[in-house]
Amino acid sequence: MLEATAVTRRYGKTTVLDGATLAVEKGRVAAIIGANGAGKSTFIKSIVGLIHFEGSIKIDGVDVARHGKRARRLVGYVPQDPAFHADLSVKETALLYANLKGVPAARAREMVEVAGLADHADKKTGALSGGMRQRLALAVAQLADPPLLILDEPAAGLDVSARLDLRKLVDSQKSAGKAIVLSTHWLEDVPYVADHALVLDQGKTVYSGPATQLAAPGAPGSKLYLRLNGHSPEAITLLRELPSMGAVAHTGDWVVVNCAATQKARVVEALVGAGISILDFRVEEAPVDAAVLHLQSLQRGAR
Repeated sequence: MLEATAVTRRYGKTTVLDGATLAVEKGRVAAIIGANGAGKSTFIKSIVGLIHFEGSIKIDGVDVARHGKRARRLVGYVPQDPAFHADLSVKETALLYANLKGVPAARAREMVEVAGLADHADKKTGALSGGMRQRLALAVAQLADPPLLILDEPAAGLDVSARLDLRKLVDSQKSAGKAIVLSTHWLEDVPYVADHALVLDQGKTVYSGPATQLAAPGAPGSKLYLRLNGHSPEAITLLRELPSMGAVAHTGDWVVVNCAATQKARVVEALVGAGISILDFRVEEAPVDAAVLHLQSLQRGAR
């Protein structure tokens, strides 16, 4: 569905995207990962045909550079910060875009319902939460039933609950046979939603391969801070006995646990199962640059 080959973008003498290549089939999800300035948005805008680029991008065989308008009809695009008319309701917004796309009003009502916004159809878009705006943007992007969805930083600004909802939405679209490309800096989400990962660093590709490598042994993990109800020594002993667990330490009122992103739920389950109450907690995810270094080492080891 998407074939992007050696995509390069320069601003004067500065190369912001250097030979990025990505292929995505129907029913598959690809994640483009990188810190700010890595080239993610530049790649996304190139795919959508919003900027000029070197290289080749084809969507279902249609050349983006030569037939941009035709290619864009095959794409549902959700920008990082969806902008809607704040004084229009959810229902009115969907109908407005349906009219612009030449889609029947019934389709607009259907997509509002599919996005889980039927109970908020009369609410003004200016009053929507970040998660609801993302749902509305995804509903609008799918009005014409495009085979390719492009999501630019869809989890930016969302809380944990909204991010979980986003995962479900992406998974449902994947199950429907859509090809999906999303850019993100939330490494934790990628193994759960994506099949393929493309990691960029200063415009260059440092990793292109299975998304599961981001949660593989040795990958940068999460750090959990847990404040417990007077059972810190007991909890530390318990957690240190869990398999595949990293360092467990005690800092002030907090128990600090280093573990793989996929093991966070196991930590909580173990404590609750032992009758240890968790009064408060916070999570620090691995920074993008740590993942970049890890993936660079994987690439060197594969050579």
